[in-house]
Amino acid sequence: MINQLLLIFYTVLIYELLKLFKFKYIIKSNFEIYKKIIKLFNFNQASDFRKQKLLFNYTKSLLLVSIKILSIIIFILIIMLLLNQLSTSFLNLVISAFGIIEITLFFIIYHKFKKKIYEKL
Repeated sequence: MINQLLLIFYTVLIYELLKLFKFKYIIKSNFEIYKKIIKLFNFNQASDFRKQKLLFNYTKSLLLVSIKILSIIIFILIIMLLLNQLSTSFLNLVISAFGIIEITLFFIIYHKFKKKIYEKL
């Protein structure tokens, strides 16, 4: 029972953190930078110097965005490990197929619940 409560708490916390850090926007910007890099390699009319300059700027942006993504993922894992200290079988539940299904269901239910509350406001 304690694992289920921790799982619900973990899901809500992760949902809110992803919203707070605008994770969806960060992922989209990561893909946009990749698209720009691919377009740059396919663009033959630009000089090599210009391509080098643009490639350096794109890779710098890509590095910063990737560091943001990695830090968010590490933060989520740290929270998971801290919750595992409260219940030693929590990590086993999260990693199991049943736990992943539960997290997904809680995530969807919480998202729908929050959407309905914001619609009423």
